[in-house]
Amino acid sequence: MAEEWQQRIEALENQVKELESALRQTAIDAAFVYIRSNWSLIRWRLVREQDQSGEGSEIYNRANNAETVINHHLARNLREVRLEPQPMDAAYRWCIETTATLQQNGYTFFDSA
Repeated sequence: MAEEWQQRIEALENQVKELESALRQTAIDAAFVYIRSNWSLIRWRLVREQDQSGEGSEIYNRANNAETVINHHLARNLREVRLEPQPMDAAYRWCIETTATLQQNGYTFFDSA
């Protein structure tokens, strides 16, 4: 009887570990989607500004600089998602860092289209 209970406990412990692993992967996936979707939108806006302003203009240069800086840090931020105990914390840090970069280049999320 004790052996049967031990097997049931081990089976439940294994199931909990599998569920925890699946939950962790879901959290990582959500953070990746958050970063990638926001980056796609931001990049679209910056590239559009570059196209509309023309190479050599002040707007082109600041949009290009913001795009380059954010893209340069993207790989590091995506790695941090995997290392962070709470993956969305890394995604939120990316958002703060990206917002600071955009502001340094004269942008806010509330710029008119």
